[in-house]
This record gives sequence, C-alpha cells and structure tokens, in this order.
Amino acid sequence: MTQLIHPLIICGGNGTRLWPVSRTQSPKQFQRVGGVDTPTFFQSAVERHSGAGFADPVIVSSARHRRTLKAQLAEIERGAQIILEPIGRNTGPAVLAAAIVLAETDPGAIMLVVPADHVIEGDINTTIRAMQKPADAGYIITYGIKPRYAETGFGYITDGGPIVGHNGLHAVERFVEKPPTRKARLLVESDIAYWASGISMFRADTIIEEYRKVDPETVDWVTKAIARGHETEEGLFLDEDAFINCKDEPTESMVFEKTDKIALAPLDIDWSDVGSWTAMYGISDADAQGNVLQGDVIAVETQNTMVRSDNRLVTVVGLTDIIIVDTEDALMVTRVGHCQSVKKVAEHLKGEERIEAHQHSGTEKPWGKVRQIIANEGLNLSSLRVRPGADVRIDAGPGQEVIVASGKVEIAAGAETPFLLEQGARHQLPPVHDTRVTNRGTSYAELIVVTLPVTSEETLEDLAKYA
Repeated sequence: MTQLIHPLIICGGNGTRLWPVSRTQSPKQFQRVGGVDTPTFFQSAVERHSGAGFADPVIVSSARHRRTLKAQLAEIERGAQIILEPIGRNTGPAVLAAAIVLAETDPGAIMLVVPADHVIEGDINTTIRAMQKPADAGYIITYGIKPRYAETGFGYITDGGPIVGHNGLHAVERFVEKPPTRKARLLVESDIAYWASGISMFRADTIIEEYRKVDPETVDWVTKAIARGHETEEGLFLDEDAFINCKDEPTESMVFEKTDKIALAPLDIDWSDVGSWTAMYGISDADAQGNVLQGDVIAVETQNTMVRSDNRLVTVVGLTDIIIVDTEDALMVTRVGHCQSVKKVAEHLKGEERIEAHQHSGTEKPWGKVRQIIANEGLNLSSLRVRPGADVRIDAGPGQEVIVASGKVEIAAGAETPFLLEQGARHQLPPVHDTRVTNRGTSYAELIVVTLPVTSEETLEDLAKYA
C-alpha cells in the first residue's frame, strides 16, 4: 500500500495588500477567490490535495480563526487535524509543531507544506507524488516555478543540476531572497532560476532532526507547547507560555538554507501568490474588453478594469486600467500598477484604530453571515446570508417576521408542518424558540429578520397591522 501524503496547510498572514476584502480578523485565505459562489483560497487548498494518495490535512492557524476554519471545512465536507497557535511565530514553529504531532504516531509521515492563500492551475499532484520516494529517502524537497517575468517580491532558487538516481530532482545551488530588479532580470535570463513557491515535502522525522541541528531550543519549546496544550473540538490549542519562546523565523531561513538534504523539484503549473489586486486581476477570467466583473456590475466604455462588488450594484463608465473593490463597509479604488501600495491604507487604518482594518461588518457563522442593521428600543433589523443547504435556528419571539430577499427557504417552527417561502415572501414567525430556517436553493439565500417592539397588551393578532 502506498504511503499517504499529509498536506500541511499554513493559515498565517494578514493579507493587507488585498484590503478591503482581507482584514486582520478575516484574512485573505478565508476570502472567496472570485464571486460569492466560489470557494475560498483555503478551501481550494484543501480540495487541491485531497482524495487518492492524501490523508486528511493538518492545519496550523491562529486560534482566533478556529470558528472560521471549522465553518469552511464543514461547507466543503472535509475533515482535518487542527493545531491552533496562541501567537504568531512564522512558518518555522508552525511546521515543526505539525511534524512533532504527526511523528507521535508515524515518524516517517510524509508532509506536504502548502500555503493556504495561493492560486494554482494545472496538474500539481503528479509532480508531488513523483517526489514521494526521494522525500521518504530523507530529502527535503522545495518546489520551484519557472519564472514568467522578473518579480522582485518573490524569492528565487537556482538549479544546481540533476541528482543521480532520482528523476526530476535537482540539487539547490543557492537561495536568493527578493532581489532588486536588475538581479531579478539576470536570474530569469540565466534559465536556471525558479520562483520559490512556498511548497515543500519531507518526512516528519527529517525536518525535526534538521531543525534540532540549527535551533534545538525552538524544538524543545514547541514540544512543550504541544505537551502543555489542550485538545478541544476545535483543535489542539498550543500552550502560549511555551510557544512564545520559539524563534520567530520561517522554515526556509532556519532549515532549508542550512541543510545538506535540500533538493529542488520544478513544477509546470500556473501559480500566483495573489499578493496584490493586480495579481488577482491577472488570474481572473476577463471578458472581450479585458474587464473582470464580479458581482452586480455594469461596465460601459470600459477596458482592462476589474470591479468586484460583494453586495450592491456598481456601475462604471469610461474607465481604463482601474481596480474597484466594493464591500459592505468600505470602497477601494486604485489604478493597475499601484496595488502594492494598498497595504499602506490598511496600515493607516490600523494606526487610526479603525474597525475596518480588522473586521467586516457582520459576523461569520457556520451557516453563512449575519449583519445587524438596526437595533433601537425593541426594534431590530438584521440580514442573514445563508449558504445552500444550511440551517439557521432562530429563537423566535413575539413581533418577529422574516422576509426572503432572494432564494428559497423552508421554515419549520416547533411542531408545525415545514413550508417553503420564495423570493419576495414574508412570514410572521410564531413565538417558538425552536424555529429552523433551511436554504433549499442552490445558491445563497438572503433574508431580512424584523423584530418589532411588543407591549404586554399586544397579541400576535395585533401584530398583523405591521405586516
């Protein structure tokens, strides 16, 4: 039986360059790749390395994202082993924690480290599986992408020639971290340089052994963080008092650049780390005018422009080379080529302690999202966005009604027979604490829940006048 590969998905980073979609409390990896009905970056990473030959993934993420992780895994019906960090310590301790956990039951477990926020098109798993034997033999394999242009924001790996006995595997000559423009051009022209993809594969005991050679203290602290941690339904919470002592460094600089076991495997795929809105525009399908229009968007006399609207109608006229991102609480407009500076806006908002830097209006739930619109003296107006097939339980009381703005939902209140409501319908909810609303459509359902002020003298019949 072929040994399974254990995908390790690292959910770190804040993704400030993709503000306003990405926020510190809901970063890029948990956002939709395209429109509202597309998977998130994280879900795409999980799905990409699943099925035959792959075990359920190990996921390392900040503890504050634990509910989002569970909800997004449930949405795609995938299981995972989750490790939750109390504080960020870069990829080194994260990879090490996963390796130590896996090694407890299988020291020779093959780990595939993949970022949670990249976009990949093409057959990546054939090359990954082809490198399984070298990884089992003790190589630490880093995957490289043939560069398409001289990018100064990426790291590079130079090819040191084929490794005899392992077809497709190459020695690593050197690593080059984010070179200046002239050096990046020389690297691309050399034809032996590859972009560092952030994807790597090795045995759990191999990475632990190599890490111990260069930083035994961090290995000890991670081991203590696991031993002193506590298991919950949401995952393994690492002990903060131990984990805070780990060196805050990436695996690449801590191990890859120092070990004699490093090797390179070229990947023939379309790859992007989606580090800016320009990159997002570049990976999206454009129409005949070069426009990428996501959401309710109308474009007139407009070329080479991206418009993304999460909620409302956006119209653009006479634009060229513009990127517009409209969320429910923030609007961002920039010109193609200036998108790397979007992170300055996010940093400014953090400095001003603006809520828009950290979270979206509304609250993510396993079934979708709820946003409170009005809450004033007994009057409450909330919007619910319910994913297909999901259930919402409402603790209904007097004076509450639901309006279906879009989609089709089934309502079951207590012992009553469930019934369907379609777009435009409204229904007065009986004061039953166990009221269930289920989205029976194939796309998201949008609901408005209205709670009207009720005095003790009013009855349910009296409330009909508000309908």
